[in-house]
Amino acid sequence: MKLTSKWLLWFVLVTVYAAVIGGLFYYNLFKFVFDKKLQNEMVEMVRFRAPQLVQGLAAKPTQVSFPEVSQMKDMMQNDARVKNIVYLNYDGSIRWHENTKFMGMSYSDYDNSVGFDTNAVVHAIRSGSPRAILASKGEVYDMAIPLLAKGNRVAGVVNLTVSRAAARDLIRASMVRYAVGAIIMILLIGGVLYLFLLLRVIRPLNALKDSIDAVSFNNLSLGYPERKDEIGDVAKATQGLLGKISEEMKSLEHGEIMALEKEKTWWKAIFAVAVPKGTRAIVVDENNNVLYTNFELKEPEDRKIHLLDIFDGRQQEIIHVVGEALENPTKVLRGSVVNANVKCVVKAVQLPDDAGKNRIVVVLEPEK
Repeated sequence: MKLTSKWLLWFVLVTVYAAVIGGLFYYNLFKFVFDKKLQNEMVEMVRFRAPQLVQGLAAKPTQVSFPEVSQMKDMMQNDARVKNIVYLNYDGSIRWHENTKFMGMSYSDYDNSVGFDTNAVVHAIRSGSPRAILASKGEVYDMAIPLLAKGNRVAGVVNLTVSRAAARDLIRASMVRYAVGAIIMILLIGGVLYLFLLLRVIRPLNALKDSIDAVSFNNLSLGYPERKDEIGDVAKATQGLLGKISEEMKSLEHGEIMALEKEKTWWKAIFAVAVPKGTRAIVVDENNNVLYTNFELKEPEDRKIHLLDIFDGRQQEIIHVVGEALENPTKVLRGSVVNANVKCVVKAVQLPDDAGKNRIVVVLEPEK
């Protein structure tokens, strides 16, 4: 898998992970903020009317007054979020209900016949502070807001059933905005990062690859522009390696040249002792390239001298003898050939293999 594909995969995985985690965080944050706002608005709505309600509770502890009834109806009519109101005395009995048959009923009787959504009323009476509990699978809040008289004594409780529909709509709209914003940010950041990766990493790497592909034994130069980054360091290290290879090749070539010169000196001494005067001797390798002769031979500068460069194609006998020598190491093969209008006896022998160097000695001795 290429770097761009890996980068794209990891970027998608990381951004999806971050978006999901961020979505959960913001969802709970929005839920807390908007639900808390809803609860505070309900509490403020009741507390705004609390003085008149507490006054009615103090004047007639068991019977609801017309101002109190007016306040209850006003809350239901002016705020669509309020679905139901149960107005209770300090002892939990029903002081006001939209259905008049429940008025005066005790808390336990009402709970048994109709049922409170939660025990928020009990908590509010005991703690003296507002209590909100989710009910109906999160569709509504069952809120109990105590009415405090002098000495923070609970004089009564307003029990509201408040719809969460508006809060949920706000949460949903906020999550949609979050999703759109997250997608836009991912695209912007991803685009910038991709351009950076393309211009600063991918293209320089491709250029470095092309430069390395262009390297050959004839040209061990990288030809890559200098860069002051990690890719430039890799190019510099590669150029250093090529320089070391070049030096090693030069050293090997020099060693081969020196070895060949030593071998020529060795063959010169051998031929001076073993080859009679007037006899021509040639040393060739396994490819029939001439390594040394005991007679003067013009050497071309651009290529090695082949045995066929010395003997024309009509002198097949010498080629035949050399070929047999290659097939029969250490065996002396003989034949005859005409060289410079002189009939000669040709002898060829392949010497024993010396460290992978195959040498064939060809001797042309004029017939007496």
